[in-house]
Amino acid sequence: MIKPMIFGAFLCLTLCLLIPAGAPSPLAAERIRIALPARSMGFLPLFVAIHRGFFKDEGIDVEITMMLPQLAHNALLTGDVDYHGVADSALHLAARGAPLKTIFFGARRPNYFLMAKPEIKSASELRGKYIGMVRFGDTVELASRIALKREGLDLQRDAVPILIGLPATRVAALTAGSIDATIVVPPDNVLLKQKGFNELLFLGDAVEFPSNGHATSERQLAEKRDLTKRTLRALYRGLIFARERAEDSVQIMAREWKLDPAAARQAYTSLAKSFSPDGTADEAGLRFHIQHIQRAEKALVDIPLNKIVDFRLLEEILRESSK
Repeated sequence: MIKPMIFGAFLCLTLCLLIPAGAPSPLAAERIRIALPARSMGFLPLFVAIHRGFFKDEGIDVEITMMLPQLAHNALLTGDVDYHGVADSALHLAARGAPLKTIFFGARRPNYFLMAKPEIKSASELRGKYIGMVRFGDTVELASRIALKREGLDLQRDAVPILIGLPATRVAALTAGSIDATIVVPPDNVLLKQKGFNELLFLGDAVEFPSNGHATSERQLAEKRDLTKRTLRALYRGLIFARERAEDSVQIMAREWKLDPAAARQAYTSLAKSFSPDGTADEAGLRFHIQHIQRAEKALVDIPLNKIVDFRLLEEILRESSK
């Protein structure tokens, strides 16, 4: 009995020496729950981080659930989820006093594409046409207004915006001919083009503001700071991988979204137009969000940036990665 006991003690000591001080134990991975509004390619850094094992490197197991934005906010505030991907409206709620902070953006400008029926070749042909929108008053509608204005069109006066909502429903409505155009995100723009529909505009050419962000609660930031930092480090590594390893990222996209390689490559090209440099956002882009919030909330005269975003942990990661 002595030899097995000695061997067991030696093995335990060896494993302890192999695990760096402060590193999470691989036997005690922490589970985080992330709510997304849709399985959108705009969250590619998250899916890359899962596929490449970046979360596992941080001792984290990820559970992803799909939730409508309001449900995701409520779940975040009650602690039923730890993070969510509904940053646009989280910024609005935080400006009104909700204890939420956006901590990461995957895109520096919106991944929105205006797609139209095969017979419609240009934005100018949308006069009097039905355009499917996500919801009125959100950043998608605002970006659409700005982009169409550059084409000489007023969204409300010259076209007929219709509230449809979910991405799959809008795509189905366009495919069925119930509407003439709608806003989509990759890979729907690529898949629609394969069916003969026309890509009229990339809205990111007309307007620039951070998008595809992740938010969390102030309680999560305060009580689980280390876990949040490890989560952010995995997301950051996923973003950098997506930016720098195009072909490997295309393979991940093909597997995750069940696309053929050609479609995945085209979708990657669409996404690459918008990748954030490092997950943070510049002041000009955040001011765009603030101005949008203030148009809807006249009483919110002053909205400090630190009321709606908190990049301190991400900035720590950036400093550490540059050493």
